[in-house]
Amino acid sequence: AIIGSGPSGLSAASFLALNGVAATLFEADDRAGGMAALAPDFRLPAEVVERDVDRIRKMGVEIELSHPIDRPATDLLSRGFDAVYVACGFRRDASLGIDGEAADGVFTALDFLARAKRGDAPGIGEKVLVIGGGNTAVDAARTAQRLIGDAVRMVYRRTRDEMPADPEEIRDLLDEGNILDCLASPRRVIAENGRVVALECVRNELGEPDADGRRRPVPLPDSTFRIEADAVIVAVGQASDIGFLGDSVETDAGGAVIADPETGRAAERIYAGGDAVRGPSSIIEACADGRRAAEAICAELGVPVRSLDPDPAQSPAMDEAGLKSARALKTPRLETPMLAIAKRDGFDLVERTFSEAHARLEAARCLQCSLICDKCVEVCPNRANYAYRAGPVDLDLPVLECRDGALVVAGTEHFSVSQERQILHLDDFCNECGNCATFCVHQGKPYLEKPRLFLDEADYLLESDNAFHVDGRAIRRREGGRESWLKKDGNRWEFANDDLRVRLDGDFGILEADLKQAFEGRVSLRAAAEMALILDGVTSSLAFLMQEI
Repeated sequence: AIIGSGPSGLSAASFLALNGVAATLFEADDRAGGMAALAPDFRLPAEVVERDVDRIRKMGVEIELSHPIDRPATDLLSRGFDAVYVACGFRRDASLGIDGEAADGVFTALDFLARAKRGDAPGIGEKVLVIGGGNTAVDAARTAQRLIGDAVRMVYRRTRDEMPADPEEIRDLLDEGNILDCLASPRRVIAENGRVVALECVRNELGEPDADGRRRPVPLPDSTFRIEADAVIVAVGQASDIGFLGDSVETDAGGAVIADPETGRAAERIYAGGDAVRGPSSIIEACADGRRAAEAICAELGVPVRSLDPDPAQSPAMDEAGLKSARALKTPRLETPMLAIAKRDGFDLVERTFSEAHARLEAARCLQCSLICDKCVEVCPNRANYAYRAGPVDLDLPVLECRDGALVVAGTEHFSVSQERQILHLDDFCNECGNCATFCVHQGKPYLEKPRLFLDEADYLLESDNAFHVDGRAIRRREGGRESWLKKDGNRWEFANDDLRVRLDGDFGILEADLKQAFEGRVSLRAAAEMALILDGVTSSLAFLMQEI
C-alpha cells in the first residue's frame, strides 16, 4: 500500500511493479501526480504527468483516487498489505499568522495553483502580491501574472541571495517583468468591507544567522509601509499533514517522518520517503526515495530485485584512447531553448526540449561518467592511484555455515561487477595530501575508499582494514583486524582465513572445503571474489607493479 500518488509514491509503485509486487496507491485528490500535478503548464504540462501516470497504471498498479487515508499505517497492514510506503508529502500551506489573513482575496499558494491548473482560477483583480521566496511562491507569481496580464509584486523578508527558490526560477520571474520587493515582512492584511485592499509591511535589515545558516531579518524602527493589493497569495512554505499516522511512525519536531536514509524504513513493514521525510524538495529526490524504498520492500519480502543497469554484454567496446581524447576537448554547453519573453503571455511551455541533433551534441560532451573518470589518477602528485581493468563478473557465490563440525553450503549470494575500469590505491606512495578527495567528481575519498595495495609487507601488517598485499600469484587481505588470502592455481582458486579453507573452480564453485575451527553465523565468499578481481587486475593491467614487488 502506498499513501500518496506524488512523484515518490509513483516511483515506488513503478519499481515494485517491475519486480512483480502488486502495489495500490491511495490518493486523497481526484487526480494523481501530487505536487507535480499542481505545477503550472508553462513549467510542466499536465499531459506529461498524465502520460507517466497512465504508463504506471498499465504496469498493473492500482490507483485509488479521492481515497484519503485517515487511519494509522498499521491499519493497512491489518487489511492484508505486506508493507506500507508513506509518500503523502507536505500538501498543507503554512500560514502567516497575521491579522486580516482571513479576508476575502487572501489565498494560499497551493489552493491558488490547484484552481488555476483546473481552469477555475479565483478572481484576483489587477494588483496582486505574493508573499514568500521559494519555488512555490515564484510559480504563484508567474501564474498570477499570466492571469492578470500585468506585473506581480513578490514580497520577501530577506535579500535575493537568501531566497530558497532556484536561481533560474528567480531569473525567469524577473525576466517576465515581475517585481521583487526584498527585505520586507508583512505585518497585517488591511481589509475594507471584508475584502483585502492592502498589505502593511515593515522594512528589515539582516542580522545574525538563524539555525539554517541564513541571516535573520530584523525589523527596522519606524519603517512601516503599505502596498495596495486586490489579492494576496501566501506562499511561505508547506507543512506536513500526517497526523492520521498516529504513533505508527516517529516524527521529528518539524512533523517529518523519521526514516532510515538508506532504505526508507520507518517502522516494522512501514517505509516513508519524499517530502514526508525530507520536507519540500525536488522531484528527482522524491523519485530516488521511492526506488530505494521499493528495493528495501522487495528485500524484506524476499523478492529478487530486477537489475535496471545496462547489460555489459550489450555495451560497445570501450575506446579508452578515444574517450580520453574527447575529454581533453573543452566545448561549451548548449543553452536550453526558451520561449521568447514577448510570447510568455499564456501557459505555453517556457523551457523547451532539445532537438535530437542538439541532444546528441550535448550528450557528446558529457564525459565525466562512471565509464572512465580517472580524476583521482590525474590529480595525484605522487602517482598513488592507478586505473586497471577488472571483470565484468557475474557469479552466484556459495554461502557457508558450520554444522556439526563440518562446512556446508547454506545458500548463495549474487555478486556482479559490470564496470570494467576500476581504481587501485598504492598506499606506499601516498602522503594523504587530499587532492584525490578534493577533485573526486563523486565526492569520495579514493585514498581511503579504493582498495589499498601495500608493496611493503611490514606496512601492510600494520593495517586492520581495507589493506591488500600481492605476493606472486597470491593476494592477502586485512579486514576488521582479520587476515584472509587467495591463491590462483591455473583456472582454480584457493581461499583461506582463520576459520576455513576452500578450493574453488573458475566460477567459484566449491571443489573442496575444510573447517579449521568452529564459527557462528554464515561466511560469504564475496571477499574472495573481490580479491580475485584485484589480483587479476594487478597481474594483467599493472604488471610493472609486480616487477616492483
